[in-house]
Amino acid sequence: MNLFATSVSRLGSRFTLVLDPYAKHVLHSALGRWIDLPIDLTIGVETEGGEVVALPFTKQAGTFDAVEQELRLCGVLYTAHSVKHGLRLEVEITAPFYPHDAKVSTAPLLYFTLKVQSQPRLFWTVCQNPVQRGKLVVRLEREGAKVAPSGDVLAIEYPVSHVADERFAITDFIVGDTPPVAQERIIPLTEGIALENNGLTLPFDFTQGPETTLRFAWCAYVNAPVLEVFGKPMRFLYTRHFANVEEVAHFAREEADTLLRKTAFVESLLDEASLSKSQLDLIRFSFQNFLLDSWWVVDEQGNEWFSIWEGSCYFHSTVDVEYNNGLVYFAFWLPLLEKLLDEWARFEMQDEVGSYLAHDMGTHARVGSQAYPHPMQVEENANYLLMLHAYWRWTGNLAPAQRHHALCKRLVDYFERSDTTGNGFPNKGVANTIDDASAAVQYAREQVYLAVKTLCACHAAAQIAQALGDGEWQMQCERIVKRIRETLDAQAWLGDHYAVCLERTAEGLTDPWTGEPLHGELSGWDAYSIYTSNGLLYLLMSGHTPPVDLSRIRQDIANAYRHALTEYGCTHTSADKSNVWLSQNLWRDYIAAYLDAGLPDNSSRYMAMEQLMNTAGLNKGFIDTYFTNNLCFYPRGITSIGYLFALCGLQIDRVQGAVRLRRNAPYPCRVPLLPLADWEKGEVPYAVYNLTDAGIVGTLEGEHLLSDLRVEWY
Repeated sequence: MNLFATSVSRLGSRFTLVLDPYAKHVLHSALGRWIDLPIDLTIGVETEGGEVVALPFTKQAGTFDAVEQELRLCGVLYTAHSVKHGLRLEVEITAPFYPHDAKVSTAPLLYFTLKVQSQPRLFWTVCQNPVQRGKLVVRLEREGAKVAPSGDVLAIEYPVSHVADERFAITDFIVGDTPPVAQERIIPLTEGIALENNGLTLPFDFTQGPETTLRFAWCAYVNAPVLEVFGKPMRFLYTRHFANVEEVAHFAREEADTLLRKTAFVESLLDEASLSKSQLDLIRFSFQNFLLDSWWVVDEQGNEWFSIWEGSCYFHSTVDVEYNNGLVYFAFWLPLLEKLLDEWARFEMQDEVGSYLAHDMGTHARVGSQAYPHPMQVEENANYLLMLHAYWRWTGNLAPAQRHHALCKRLVDYFERSDTTGNGFPNKGVANTIDDASAAVQYAREQVYLAVKTLCACHAAAQIAQALGDGEWQMQCERIVKRIRETLDAQAWLGDHYAVCLERTAEGLTDPWTGEPLHGELSGWDAYSIYTSNGLLYLLMSGHTPPVDLSRIRQDIANAYRHALTEYGCTHTSADKSNVWLSQNLWRDYIAAYLDAGLPDNSSRYMAMEQLMNTAGLNKGFIDTYFTNNLCFYPRGITSIGYLFALCGLQIDRVQGAVRLRRNAPYPCRVPLLPLADWEKGEVPYAVYNLTDAGIVGTLEGEHLLSDLRVEWY
């Protein structure tokens, strides 16, 4: 594919490279932010005559005539071609990752593999004087960094003291007043590499062989507190495994084959998945953006903390954002979701209605209280209950629900008290996640979106209550579900779609951002919205369809899609064209797939927007929004991992001991069932759909991995 800015990063460890070919530099830091100082990185070939041709991450050398870019789940591969020199250079950057292996996945290291080959002909042009001998070169320069050979490695040291975001100072991003010092090492892994003052080289000679390979590891270490949690300084989790940067370097050298093999296995699962090119690229691109937002730290007593920055907003583990990000935990690492469920429970807040969860856990380098300007009471309460229920059904582990039983009851109480009319629809505490939308979409009373999500959350909570033996709470939940369903059927349906809200006037409504009252007609109350069904997905993933009119829901999805569609996806509603949120389009797409609503694959639209936003001077990482918002370097793109669930209609319910899969698929395919993998053994079952005389029929490979779970086809 064409070049565009992309990132490679680590789980919870912040070490990140943002590779920007248009700016001809790499944003680089052991604290992994897109607001750090750039590094001039030369990776290329030096001829015998001293001419250097390199990838477009340097201003110190010429670039190749053509450079391809291939996204990988755990890195990126560049293939460069030089007509003048008759050369082909491959450069692969790998960020090791293996589910449930914290040491491998958090270790602050990256691997680089360079492979140079002779390519005397490109298109119809034959190189008249192809290079036969030269050197592979890696050189770097960074303002304020000390770079020098140290024994058999290249040592790099610099203070993390730069913030390229005029809204903030460096003190917002560090613990204490003194910027931490980053220690880094570049470790040669190929025999014959020579160290230079600011890099390394390896000679090649095509008369002795058709290609030459250079491999090195790049390690980082910050030996200081990096995050303050409830006033307590915490260090990266990797400091539990490695005492200093030299131990990271030793690990990178000694375990290179193991780390690369494990990573290649994980990548192969996605490579073998029968998804479209744009679906795969969206997953790969967004996974690295999710990682660069992750924090995994530990205090001196061994207590861990895991949270995810909300990209350019810097909020920690915003509940409504993690509601979408949650799919990656279900795919790879559900214990991380359990950590979040326990952490959110520490952020209970109160207003005149009752108890609700904070929007977020803090901001920048501090966790301890909500930083967002206003709460989203009904939104976050519902999101929490839906994630808690899905976690329980997928794992069979009721312990988190038992620990937070009383809290969950208070969250449901809020739903009931926020309904002041008795029709079930909340009309207090109704500001929601769609915070760049019109009043009707964002904070109107009696929103259909929040009503359906509340219905789903109470349906989930009723099952939790039953499992906990709390009959009174179960009846309360079922009572709310019944009220909302009756109102939804009687008042919200407009013939071919659901209204955005039941309210038609703005009188008595207050803008939560300004505190100013609104007046007049509530514009867009009757528009087509992509959010009506938003609360259904987690229930569908466990096979517990909520009691809503599915025929109407399908019509609503299909008609809203048609009326709200633009170049890069659907806007919030047919009336509110303020923005496109790709994550919410993806979420809607999966619900449509589970319900057979028949939407086309829109991933090429979504990926086109990502490429647009990362070319020709733009460097936004995964950006969820169009030009009128700036949710960039945003974790929510990993919602794209849900393509794997939706393709086979995966439903897991360990409480009932069942795995359910679609009997048919839209085309012959193989789908890795990542949530059912045995990561210790390195085995993953597949749903395989073959074309037969009876049509496309599904079978299961690796059924032995399901142990005590029965397989049901639907």
